[in-house]
Amino acid sequence: MADSNSMPIQTVRETLHLLGYLNARYGRPERAIGYFELMTVVDAMNPTAWRTLATIQLALEKNPEAAASASKALELGLPPDEEPLCHLVKAISARRLGNTSESDSEALEFLKSRREEGGGL
Repeated sequence: MADSNSMPIQTVRETLHLLGYLNARYGRPERAIGYFELMTVVDAMNPTAWRTLATIQLALEKNPEAAASASKALELGLPPDEEPLCHLVKAISARRLGNTSESDSEALEFLKSRREEGGGL
């Protein structure tokens, strides 16, 4: 039985996302990443939480972590319109790490997923 004083998971998720977003938006990405990491602990099966974490990790040049988070988001099954961003994160991360073949492969996946969603270039 749920504790009547506990917050619903949706409220916790939204609060963490808002705190992470505000910190990222107002120049505190190191702080923001903590909120986004906590989102993936609180709601580990939420692919959008992993996608969000991947983007802030990429912004902070935490390339291996960004690629891993993007992979986790894709593995969990993102909505089709969110998949291109994960492929782009993986492509940029791989390029920064000097893995051009993986970067090229992910860039092609990015373009393919953009075409499939009707986004073009």
